[in-house]
Amino acid sequence: MWIRTQCKKQLVKVIRITVERNIGSKNKFDLVGQFANSSLFQSNQVVLGEFKTKEDAIAELTSIEEAIAKGENGVYQIK
Repeated sequence: MWIRTQCKKQLVKVIRITVERNIGSKNKFDLVGQFANSSLFQSNQVVLGEFKTKEDAIAELTSIEEAIAKGENGVYQIK
């Protein structure tokens, strides 16, 4: 699925999305998308969006899951 990042500066076709803790930012949780298999020298990850709480990040992940389940093949915009 194609996802446009929260900052609207990147359009990424992700293969995996995780919720990760963000240390040192006022927004404490990130949705991180992996856009290709990781290699030894590159993680191939991008922050899709930043959220104040883990619950907010999981709610956004649930919205992405629902779009995938509906078979939506367009671009998902992170809120």
